Amino acid sequence: MIACTIGHLEQGITLSDASESLDQNSENGSSPSSSTERVSSGWPATVVLLGRVGGIGWFVGITIALGAYGGYWLDRQFDTAPVLTIIGLALGVLTAFVGMFRLLSAIRSGR
Repeated sequence: MIACTIGHLEQGITLSDASESLDQNSENGSSPSSSTERVSSGWPATVVLLGRVGGIGWFVGITIALGAYGGYWLDRQFDTAPVLTIIGLALGVLTAFVGMFRLLSAIRSGR
């Protein structure tokens, strides 16, 4: 109740308004949101978050590997030893960093 009223005070809702909203929620059969609230797929929110973060790890690893392999393949085609491999690796790391930043921003904003 105290944590609920602190959040309501930040929003400018008085204690009596907050208790009325809690009573209405319990009458409607809905419960107040919590950190263990289930998402629409039925999985707990923590499991979904761990899946997204694990997906970011795969994204980073695959992006770097593809950049390095692409540079290596181009090096074999054009006989330019380590130059294109290093450029491909740098592009893979840059792409992974930008993609990871965007995915983490999307997770933080709740999208």
